[in-house]
Amino acid sequence: MILLPLYMEFDPKEKYVCLVAPSFVTEYEYPNFVYRLRKLGFDKVMEITFGAKMTNLTYYSILKESIDKGEKKTWIASPCPTIVNFIRVKYPHLVQNLVPVHSPMGCMGLITRKMYPKHKIVFIGPCMTKKMEAAETGAVDFVLTFRELEEIFEKNSISEVITEDKYMIGFDKLYNDYTKIYPISGGLSETLHYKNLLKSKEILVMEGLNKLMPILEQFKDGVYKQYKFLDILNCDGGCINGPGMISNRSIKERRKRVFKYRDYARRYEKDLGKSGLKAHAEGINFERKF
Repeated sequence: MILLPLYMEFDPKEKYVCLVAPSFVTEYEYPNFVYRLRKLGFDKVMEITFGAKMTNLTYYSILKESIDKGEKKTWIASPCPTIVNFIRVKYPHLVQNLVPVHSPMGCMGLITRKMYPKHKIVFIGPCMTKKMEAAETGAVDFVLTFRELEEIFEKNSISEVITEDKYMIGFDKLYNDYTKIYPISGGLSETLHYKNLLKSKEILVMEGLNKLMPILEQFKDGVYKQYKFLDILNCDGGCINGPGMISNRSIKERRKRVFKYRDYARRYEKDLGKSGLKAHAEGINFERKF
């Protein structure tokens, strides 16, 4: 029986799905990382990039409806639980400005529950506060950081290179190539396909609570200057620099690895039949309340 942090453990009577944040490529080598997760005991290993696509589609729908109605409102991106919790506590009057949509983790968790209703769902990523999000939404059952995962690999003697054929299987369905850059700062707005909806000058991309506070102070009647959408993350550089990371790579190097991974997927994995389609998410409501 493999012990996991926070009293989680693999129950031999259960099956587990692993949902992986695309920022994993800043720490691990692909596809060997997926092989290691399979050897650890996961029945299914999936990337949350299709969940990111569903997040974006729901964002687009909400923003379009708001703009079509002529609402004077600056929407605030909500995939970062640290930003969400900060606004809830310090600026509760701006909670209504948070886009009421599940994060990519949440969306992919809901999709996975539909696909594998009897499996337990474990999310692995760079963020500590995703644990709070998971406890609130129930979209996934457990959250581990890459740092915690590394401890599990070590405790269970999971080598860095897997050679057994039975574990050498890539990601299961579903994933999406262009949202692999989601974890970098501005990744959400860059993949939102907003050109028919917003002008670039109406979008503000930034990271860090210290930069966000002065902006939130300047909101007037739910509006900040000319901006209609704030794409905000807490960590410098985005989720690729979260507190649950392991290595000391620079933000520049982490960004480089993310784009290289996206380009690899577009070139070599486009026709593998694993891309997520809207039909896979049919009937699921990806909106949430804050």
